[in-house]
Amino acid sequence: MANYCLDSNVISDMLRGDLKVINHLKTVRDNDDILFIPSIVYYEVVRGLKAAGKTRILEAFQNFYERVEHLSLDMNAIEKSVEIYIQLRKGQNIEDNDIYIAAIAMVNGCKLVTANTRHFGRVEGLTFVNWRDS
Repeated sequence: MANYCLDSNVISDMLRGDLKVINHLKTVRDNDDILFIPSIVYYEVVRGLKAAGKTRILEAFQNFYERVEHLSLDMNAIEKSVEIYIQLRKGQNIEDNDIYIAAIAMVNGCKLVTANTRHFGRVEGLTFVNWRDS
């Protein structure tokens, strides 16, 4: 059994009906793996959908969100975020939200599912997969 933490770009792909992502989600379900959405990703998705006035898509996302597990930015993730920031500050920094998402995935033993492999590839010790490419 595996734990997968979804990044906002993967959720956007799902909401657009991307068949690769949808097939991976079905495989996760069939394997009894666990899907997680970090609180930071929830914020990013809801913020974007509300700002764009996409009410129906927002409702679809919230229905999906109710069926998966949730992870918050707790003190363990904050401490890990600080470590990641220090590791990256030598010219390889990434956005704070991405640092928080990576930290949440790492302290909870999840593989991060993201298409943003260039940024997340800079984080030492982070396990990630790109469902767009597989």
